Amino acid sequence: MEDHADRQQDSREDTMAAIDFISSVLLMAFSIGVALWSLQMPRPGGWSSAPGLIPLFLSTCTFFMGLGLLISSLRNKGISQLVTKYRAFSPSQSIIDTKVKRSLWIILLTAFYFFVLLGRIPFEFASFIYLASSLYIFWRKGGWLKIILISALLPFVMSGLFRVIFIVFMPGDSVFDWLVRYLK
Repeated sequence: MEDHADRQQDSREDTMAAIDFISSVLLMAFSIGVALWSLQMPRPGGWSSAPGLIPLFLSTCTFFMGLGLLISSLRNKGISQLVTKYRAFSPSQSIIDTKVKRSLWIILLTAFYFFVLLGRIPFEFASFIYLASSLYIFWRKGGWLKIILISALLPFVMSGLFRVIFIVFMPGDSVFDWLVRYLK
């Protein structure tokens, strides 16, 4: 019994080393891109007033965290595990895998939300559609009433907080903007 648990733990660690290798490379590449972008920002009063100073600092920190993750992955044989996983990969098997299906659903829903809904209809309605769809696909425990309540209340509360208290505009139009126009 213990031997089986040890093998599962080793398999999980091997998989994590491969994932950590990919994540570290992507993280380091992203941080280099942000650093280069922040270095190109204007410096009207020198570095102390440069708007790119904080992104440069954060990207440098992110780069070194990614480097630490890369070193850890290499110590745990991340590259060899990645090669093993790549050789064992089967497109036909991955299509029927539940995790892959869930990942594809969330990618499609998020793309639909960003590229189709946002900016075309009010933020609250777009977010309601996105949340209701996501909760229906990934969280059916609550039933329709909970899904509808959460999907309706969350975007309106968040939009109201950001719009009224923080005075930050949400992407696209807002129901609050419609109300202001209607009440004038």
